Amino acid sequence: MTEINSKSKMSSKKRKKLFFVAVMLSIPVLHWFVFWLYVNLNSILMAFQLPTGEWSLLSLKTVLREISAGDSTLRVSITNTLLYFFKDILMLPFQLLIAYFLYRKILFYKGFQVIFYLPAIISGVALTTVFSNFIAPSGPLGKLFLSFGVELPELLADSDYATSTILFFTIWTGWGGQMLLLSGALSRIPVEVLESARLDGINTGKELIHMIVPLVWPTMSTILILNMTGLFGASGPILLFTKGGWGTSTIGYWIFDKVAFVGISAYNEVAAAGLIFTAIGVPVIMFFKWLIERIPTVDY
Repeated sequence: MTEINSKSKMSSKKRKKLFFVAVMLSIPVLHWFVFWLYVNLNSILMAFQLPTGEWSLLSLKTVLREISAGDSTLRVSITNTLLYFFKDILMLPFQLLIAYFLYRKILFYKGFQVIFYLPAIISGVALTTVFSNFIAPSGPLGKLFLSFGVELPELLADSDYATSTILFFTIWTGWGGQMLLLSGALSRIPVEVLESARLDGINTGKELIHMIVPLVWPTMSTILILNMTGLFGASGPILLFTKGGWGTSTIGYWIFDKVAFVGISAYNEVAAAGLIFTAIGVPVIMFFKWLIERIPTVDY
């Protein structure tokens, strides 16, 4: 009788535990159905419809025509987006290099930490305002150029300089986040491993290439894969600087501009563009992920 009661209590506890787990899991599952599945299915359907609700391929054809047109806003947006994307990829080795030297506690390393991390914690609106005023012809940079007899152009109001200027701004302010992840990975490396290599006579360059990179590769590969997922989403503070003018638009801003200023009549075109970019991006991202995972990692 005692064994039966004990089994009954255990089964009751198990049912309660399973019920609790089911309730907890139902929240993210419901969230996924409503905010991912429903939204994306609706977006896919809209790509094959007209604003009036009639089924048509016109939206897809319109987007493809804009992509193929050399001077279209969408084509310019794609080019700029790829520039921001490759900038993020190319910055990673330099971020690792700086994180490594900060990890080695070089002279004035605390001051360098402030310099590199400060832009990441200051308001983006404040940074863009200060930067815009600084590089203006009437600002400090403009006055410096005038002292040498050179008139500084409107860097953010000239199609020859605007995109390059915003790219420079994103490089200046883009060190903090990924460097923080890399610094965390460096701090996890056992000191004994590096000390042993130094006793064997390894120099700084070889330590970085043959020791540091393999040991932090799991973090670097994760950053690379996350960057790849933003293949068509890479952008800069376009709204705060130029509102898409002077050839600075990106795909992200192009979508925002269509939805915010054109309105409901542009939803189908935006949905079609999203579907096309997804169809292109997913195979590329999956292949890159497969390629990254082929590189062996070091366990420690």
